[in-house]
Amino acid sequence: MFRALYDISLYDKATTLYEVVLVKIYNNFIEMYPNENYETDIKYTIQLNRVIFSLLGIWPETEPTFIKKFSLILGCYLILACELIPTVLYIMLIEKRVSVRMKFLSSVMFTILAVLKYSSLVLSMNQIRNCLTRVKEDWQNVSTTSARNSMINKARTARRLLILCGISMYTTGLYYRTVVPLSRGKSLNDQNVTIRHLPNPSYFVLFNGQISPAYEIVFFIQFLAGMIKYTVTVAICSLAALFVMHTCGQLEILKELTNNMVHEMEEKQLDRKLALIVEHQIRMRNFLRLAQSTLEHTSLFEVMGCTIILCFLGHLTITEWAAQTTVYWLSYLTFLLTITFNIYIFCFIGEQLSVEGEKLALTVCTLDWYRLPNAKARSLVLVIAMSIVPTKIKAGKFFDLTNKTFGDVIKTAVTYLNLIRTVLEK
Repeated sequence: MFRALYDISLYDKATTLYEVVLVKIYNNFIEMYPNENYETDIKYTIQLNRVIFSLLGIWPETEPTFIKKFSLILGCYLILACELIPTVLYIMLIEKRVSVRMKFLSSVMFTILAVLKYSSLVLSMNQIRNCLTRVKEDWQNVSTTSARNSMINKARTARRLLILCGISMYTTGLYYRTVVPLSRGKSLNDQNVTIRHLPNPSYFVLFNGQISPAYEIVFFIQFLAGMIKYTVTVAICSLAALFVMHTCGQLEILKELTNNMVHEMEEKQLDRKLALIVEHQIRMRNFLRLAQSTLEHTSLFEVMGCTIILCFLGHLTITEWAAQTTVYWLSYLTFLLTITFNIYIFCFIGEQLSVEGEKLALTVCTLDWYRLPNAKARSLVLVIAMSIVPTKIKAGKFFDLTNKTFGDVIKTAVTYLNLIRTVLEK
């Protein structure tokens, strides 16, 4: 009784023995995490992702209210619609030349693709939250220095991929949204009316977009719409890099645990390590399944949509080169290279996942199992069976994201590019 009263005195917020017990349990729960630096590690891992997703209002773990998030999401949709609808009206009602329509069709398709990807991210917020929770739990449970180093290396790779994707997308987008329209200056149309160029040509039913301040407002809205589209693309790339590279880190840890198990001869320690391997393998597989479910639609939109856009951009690059319009040719070429690089990032991280899975399978299959007792060696059968199952990320459950897929995408884009050139030349 006196001991209980003494414990109560240690906790200012505890007024009963029951509350003291709860506080002790909570403290033990906090102290059970082997990784003392997990808060710093988690911040390093998801810091850039949080910034990108917060700009779109879809980061699932932020404190802003539902109204603020809803306002950001609605605002993004309205800005995209303010660019998409006038451009479609211009192509359908004003512009009659097929070659000129083809020039603006790639921009329309990129906007539609951005709307689909953004909608997929909005609908997947709960799944993203679940994946982030799993990532944090894995960081909290890191028990060795080598395991922590493996996860930090993979997190560093994911950050670099995000930075490269962001630099390429925003640099190309700023050039297309500012330098290209402003470099053309003013021109006269067939009716001797002065035309000031926009990033995307538009037709406004209710007002004249060439009169100030309407022109400046429309120019700014289209600039914002471009930034939203590029941010959506960077967000999807960053999310895929974060989840897939985290899985690669877990595979490296599992490979290390498997190698260390055969050197343990004490039965109790051997049972503990075997149980740890099975638990880690199940957690890794469950996380990969959840990440696949979260990324399958966005990755499908990204790969298939960008493949179609590559065809049009390739045609526009060749056309502008023949017309010797340096500004437009350079903008289409940079967009072509940027989108190609973006597809390669998806295929690269998928290839890294496959390679790490193959390394784990090779490690398990070449294990010195004969050094273990017979009963323990037989327990490895299920571990081996699970390890040889390929670890891959798929785009919409249709095809794997690997370097071979990247080659197939490029060949498909070139094939349809030749088809488009053949049709337009007739």
